[in-house]
Amino acid sequence: MSAPVRRNQDKVVSGLRRESKWFQNGSVNITVKNIPESIYRVMKREAKKKRRSLNAEIILALETEAAEAERRRQLSNLRRELDRFAASLPPLDESVPLIRRDRER
Repeated sequence: MSAPVRRNQDKVVSGLRRESKWFQNGSVNITVKNIPESIYRVMKREAKKKRRSLNAEIILALETEAAEAERRRQLSNLRRELDRFAASLPPLDESVPLIRRDRER
């Protein structure tokens, strides 16, 4: 029995998923509405200063934020992993008596 063939945006052909027609060359187009004028001016100024198009500057800002969000997610996961590891360790005894005994030797 062969896999179903669907005819919609995300096509399945012979059981293999093909990318949506909305994606071209690994990119997607979006429209952002109601951007505050102050943000627009800053982005436009930065683009001009760096000799980039406004589109390239916006993509760079989105890439930077996406990378930072991924870094925060990984740090959060690492923190949870460290907390689990710390919880699995046996409790430590008070170090003061150990230090005193060591000094008395």
